[in-house]
Amino acid sequence: LSEYAHTLSFWWASTGLEYFRGYLQNLRRTTRADISRYVTTYIQGKPHIGVALISEEAQQKAQLKPEDLTGQ
Repeated sequence: LSEYAHTLSFWWASTGLEYFRGYLQNLRRTTRADISRYVTTYIQGKPHIGVALISEEAQQKAQLKPEDLTGQ
């Protein structure tokens, strides 16, 4: 029940209850053509970045240097 309350409050605060109530139904209506159109419109051929969060401890363990993380 606590997890449900957390989820509900997140969606309510972020988008409203109607979005939450219709989310799965709308998700199931999404077609491959919808996804393809989204990728073509917003992703394909557009500048992009990648972001990864890593703790300092993990960074040291992997022996990563700043240039390893920025591609320079």
